Amino acid sequence: MSTISTSLSNFFAEATTLLANAQEHPEISAALDAFGYDAAALAEGQAFLDAARGLYDAQIREYGEQHAATQALGEATKAADKVYAAHRRLAKIAFKNDAQRKTDLHLNERKPEAFNPWYEQARHFYTALLADADAQAQLARYKISLEAIQAAQAQVEQVMALKNSQEKEKGEAQEATQKRDAAIAALDEWLGDFQVVARIALEDTSQLLEALKLGTV
Repeated sequence: MSTISTSLSNFFAEATTLLANAQEHPEISAALDAFGYDAAALAEGQAFLDAARGLYDAQIREYGEQHAATQALGEATKAADKVYAAHRRLAKIAFKNDAQRKTDLHLNERKPEAFNPWYEQARHFYTALLADADAQAQLARYKISLEAIQAAQAQVEQVMALKNSQEKEKGEAQEATQKRDAAIAALDEWLGDFQVVARIALEDTSQLLEALKLGTV
């Protein structure tokens, strides 16, 4: 049966107590040494604990970075979409009698909610406008300058860059979770074997078993 408790905090606390007392209590150390758990073996267990704790901290840090990237993406998307939506509404007025441009600029379509279709539609909108000097001239009437189109295009591309960053952070967070879980499993396995041997080594000294937080079975 797994030695992992109901929470990782409890699991780490119990492992810390067990290893500290096993290494620092002379009677316990002597009894364990007689069954193959000498200082080197206990140091190995400590290394498993230190590694698991370090990867636990790294996993939390990676998820913090993922959440920050998600927040940045959300804020940038909202800002870019606000500009894009305004430009679309004005373009619909400017080109209301221009079937070709309404089609080319996707003005007859709804603005997507999902990210990828939204990005492709917005990207194409600004790319097409930047390649169409006549369209730019018509939009200038509504105070949409070439610089404004270029700035809006840059906003949309920045959103995609942030999306890529978020995906990268998501992958790193998932990898950190896998590494943490593998380290915890290795520690758990080591502790499971150790606890069996410790109960044998200390079976006649219940107070020493209690110092390791191990009850009799």
